[in-house]
Amino acid sequence: MSNNREKMIEQGNKYQKTVRTFDDIGVKCVSSNCQINNGTTVWRLPFKDAYGHSIEFATYSSGYVRKLVTYNTRGAKCYQINQTRKVDGGFYEITTGPHTGLFRKWVDHTQRILIPNHGDRIEYLLKFILRNYFVAKPKYNHTINMEMLDRAAKYTHGEFGFDSCDSDTQDDILKRLQG
Repeated sequence: MSNNREKMIEQGNKYQKTVRTFDDIGVKCVSSNCQINNGTTVWRLPFKDAYGHSIEFATYSSGYVRKLVTYNTRGAKCYQINQTRKVDGGFYEITTGPHTGLFRKWVDHTQRILIPNHGDRIEYLLKFILRNYFVAKPKYNHTINMEMLDRAAKYTHGEFGFDSCDSDTQDDILKRLQG
């Protein structure tokens, strides 16, 4: 009994800590009363996507965490962001209907890993948002070497190589390669 109480307190603390972090980065709860009563919480990022649409996520009491996409006026489409695991195929017995007692095969597939606790779900969402929307990602992840410099000088400026370019052209080539 006390173990269950401790787990509930831990989940409540996780939730409060994550909500404070959401407040710090500008993520707002935009859930309706109906959604809250159903165990759904909707969160909106403080900026819009490239098309001018709000970026929203939802956590569900069922264990799912989803990105909501509202590009049209006919409701939102959801993309699940829970982690996945591979499930091997197998057989199951049909227990109803005219084929009772026969076996049917199901194929290998991917299954979502549900997050049963509310504090864990919102913490997972925070990590997802930070990783995908708040961490600067380099445009290209490569090292610049002399071969790249020579190729850029030849194809973008018509020079024989990087060394034959004037300093302004060299600066331009370096800025382009650093992206």
